[in-house]
Amino acid sequence: MKRVAIIGVTGAVGQEFVLALNKHPWFEVKQIAASERSAKKKFVEAIRDPNSGILKWHLREPIPEYVKNMVIDAVDDINPENFDLIFSSVESEAARDIETKFAKHVPVISTSAAYRYEADVPILIPGINDDHIGLLDIQRKNRGWKGL
Repeated sequence: MKRVAIIGVTGAVGQEFVLALNKHPWFEVKQIAASERSAKKKFVEAIRDPNSGILKWHLREPIPEYVKNMVIDAVDDINPENFDLIFSSVESEAARDIETKFAKHVPVISTSAAYRYEADVPILIPGINDDHIGLLDIQRKNRGWKGL
């Protein structure tokens, strides 16, 4: 079982990661992180609207049990060396700094556009362009990263 973290967990895309990784046979979510505003709160409290009390869960499926009471950490509290993989749904502006820091140590699966047009960063569509995975070797050589 691969140890993973999710960064940007409270946003709509972060919630997609939460759902996709629920009971996944390969990955176990060990840590979740978001902005300082959400840090130190349980997931369900962080996505609760402070005025109405309504949960801002953007998906039709219910919130997976595994994440409801997980405490959200600040991004700076993540030690990338504790993980096999990091999933990031951080906005593109912040992603360049955040994801670069983590990619030096561990592969990062990102939904941001921060590196989208870089020649050595693959945009993988499983079953369509699997050969693009070879770009990771070029990226490691060019940047000294373990992956992005």
